[in-house]
Amino acid sequence: MTIAEKPDFLLISEFDAAGAVVGDLFQRKFAHPLPEWKHDLVGFVRRDEDGALVPISYVKFMPFGSVYLVGGGCTDGGAFARVAPRQRDALAASGGVLVHLLRYGFRRYAEHCDAYFGYCGDPRAWEVDLLAGFEPTGHDKLLVHWHKPINAQMKRGLVAMAHAIGPF
Repeated sequence: MTIAEKPDFLLISEFDAAGAVVGDLFQRKFAHPLPEWKHDLVGFVRRDEDGALVPISYVKFMPFGSVYLVGGGCTDGGAFARVAPRQRDALAASGGVLVHLLRYGFRRYAEHCDAYFGYCGDPRAWEVDLLAGFEPTGHDKLLVHWHKPINAQMKRGLVAMAHAIGPF
């Protein structure tokens, strides 16, 4: 599937402490408080009807040695349902909000790491992750996004390290 450009009404911002913005969403989705790591990305939709910014999606990028661990990705279905049908259609046609958050993070932190790893057990989220640029590592639920040239031996070592962490 070809991904369309990010719609103009979708805004992405990084927060040092995103709890006030998406803490309730994270709690609902994962049944625990938002971790206090840095690099929280939040997607907002500027609603057609009133121009209000509505937080709609979230993902966290956490530095871990020479890689970033990516997790906690979620979208607020209630907020999604409240945006104009034209906006919902445009978001769906462009791959979804989380695809754009992930790709934004991949670009934003590219100079700070050798690779990105994700751990995903949800089939729908897996498909979104692949669409964003992740690829399977060969280990159950573990994904990687290689964004720069790395030799095969280093890749194997980084995958082994990420696998050793377990679910994150």
